[in-house]
Amino acid sequence: MADDEKLPQVIMDPADYEALKKRLDELERKVENTNAELFQMAGKKVGRDVGILYGLVIGIILSSILPALVKIIQILTLKITIQH
Repeated sequence: MADDEKLPQVIMDPADYEALKKRLDELERKVENTNAELFQMAGKKVGRDVGILYGLVIGIILSSILPALVKIIQILTLKITIQH
């Protein structure tokens, strides 16, 4: 830093300084809570989308496997009834 540049200085009453610090801390807490709520809502949306995707994939798998499974069950039940 050059010699002709000086840092700004403020003289303030300690009670006012503490009140200002408390207010800033309260504002910071509110901002953190707001950010946390925003991230939570985004997480819920992502979770819902992933759940829908899993449901679709399981539905597609079951729709392709279920007819073959029904045929196998029918064949097995026919073999059991024929043997008796």
